[in-house]
Amino acid sequence: MYSTLAQYLNGTPAQPEGVGADIPARTPEGEATTMRRWVLQEHVWTELLDAAGFINVTVDVLPAATGGQRTADTLLVSAYRPS
Repeated sequence: MYSTLAQYLNGTPAQPEGVGADIPARTPEGEATTMRRWVLQEHVWTELLDAAGFINVTVDVLPAATGGQRTADTLLVSAYRPS
């Protein structure tokens, strides 16, 4: 189980394909850097996990707790990979 953004914090929709994006970030010391982030649509997560052999894949959307700039819904993804 993991959680991830349902859309980018700047409001850009999630990617319709399994591609990552470099987004601006800051180090703990406050220096500017970039971070690779995969913000994918629900069906893309399901397809990728299914292709990797996971079963019982579910994706729930948790609405943003507050409104305003730099808020986003969260995807809660759960899957099981048989051994």
